[in-house]
Amino acid sequence: MFRIEQDLKEGRKKKACDRLKNMINQFPNDISLRKKLGQIYFEAGFIDEAGKFWILCAPENNEMKNAVEIYRKSLSNSGSAILKDIVFRGNKGLLNEYAMKVMAELEQDSFKVTKHIPVFKAKTREIGKHKESHTDLLSKIGIFLFIGLVILIPVLGIFKLLELISSLFFQ
Repeated sequence: MFRIEQDLKEGRKKKACDRLKNMINQFPNDISLRKKLGQIYFEAGFIDEAGKFWILCAPENNEMKNAVEIYRKSLSNSGSAILKDIVFRGNKGLLNEYAMKVMAELEQDSFKVTKHIPVFKAKTREIGKHKESHTDLLSKIGIFLFIGLVILIPVLGIFKLLELISSLFFQ
């Protein structure tokens, strides 16, 4: 969050938004991240985009209500379209009561209209619990071996060339 605040202070709103979106992907159950991102978009004048991120937040003022309403209208109040756009990958059971109610309404509308509820694969990660996979380790080993070969082959070539020259002229 410190980097996000620094980016905002230094006028790098795009970078701050990118960082927040990444955090939302990593910690989808944290509605405060969506709220913060919605605030940045609202202050930048992207009212409908602010509504997209505020839709799961309980409205605290008229700006939030209006932004969510504009966002809903931009997607024709389609539950399916909104669910596909907000891409909630978290555990709905961990949401607050307001967010759970909104998700349930959107899912009901989606099922009623399309007979389908969009479901997105979870991408949650606990802080500090990232483990390096075997494929990451193997790819690093492969890169080092390749670099070693690129360095070793010319060196061996030079030694072989010197050996050939010495055998021709110094016999």
